[in-house]
Amino acid sequence: MCVEVPHLRYVVAAADHSSFRRAAAALNITQPTLSKRVRELEAKLGVLLFERSTGGAELTPIGEEFVVSARRVLAELEAMETRAKAGKRGDAGRLEIGYYTSLSTGALRDTLLTFANQHPDVEVNIIEGARASLIPLLDRGAVDIVVVLGEPNHTDYAHMSLWSERIMVAFPKDHSLAARDFVYWTDLKNERFLMSRRDPGPELQDVLINKLTSPGDRPLIKPINAHREDILSIVDGNRGITLTCESSTGNVLPGVAFREVRDGNGPTRVGFVAYWRRNNDNPALKQFLSLLHAHPAVPPASNGSLA
Repeated sequence: MCVEVPHLRYVVAAADHSSFRRAAAALNITQPTLSKRVRELEAKLGVLLFERSTGGAELTPIGEEFVVSARRVLAELEAMETRAKAGKRGDAGRLEIGYYTSLSTGALRDTLLTFANQHPDVEVNIIEGARASLIPLLDRGAVDIVVVLGEPNHTDYAHMSLWSERIMVAFPKDHSLAARDFVYWTDLKNERFLMSRRDPGPELQDVLINKLTSPGDRPLIKPINAHREDILSIVDGNRGITLTCESSTGNVLPGVAFREVRDGNGPTRVGFVAYWRRNNDNPALKQFLSLLHAHPAVPPASNGSLA
């Protein structure tokens, strides 16, 4: 026996209106059509759902029980349709985002919060890891998109150049340079740097070496196998200074001061880039990419390959 969805709709409409004629008018079909389909259903079930009379149609006790179930089925079907349409638009579903910078502040945090507010039915999972582990996750489909530091250099993936952030120096608050509004690289020549071996530490260390290395002279760097938050705690203990991205400055420690570092051209900045698989058809990803593309910190001329 096959009960079709129109059967359920016709029975519920007839129950709501207590009349085949009024139910047919509400459904924009003819009364004979509705009556025929209800009789077909009753024949398939082997029960009488309605008591017919010249005054209308009233549910039998069995019909009342059937209508309760029919309403539940129709409501679930409607919910399924709504979820499917939302998923197609990218308003529902799942989005996996890989990153290795801080979410304490900055454009990525702003974008994630905006996306969550605009698409509350999309489950967003954040995966933190090193670049070396995040990029391969794209190939396996474990993440939809990764956001990392640097210039676009993984040409096998679609990409978008994003915002840039200032490089900041984290000082102990009682450090003499912490009294300034900003510092120059040359001011840091004799400092002891605590640099994480974990991303984005190596990239920031490359900038440091490039800025302060001269013939016969290199900056004093102590590599530490710890997260940036742990290194900031060490800075708080007056054991050195460190470099960090601007987005990490939301991690407020009472004994740490962040200051912009400049050269002769102004603040030193590092850029971000997003990568994703060209064949990823996740609608939620498309919505997230649109939001990234529209972010005021993303220069239109630097949006890279969106294909």
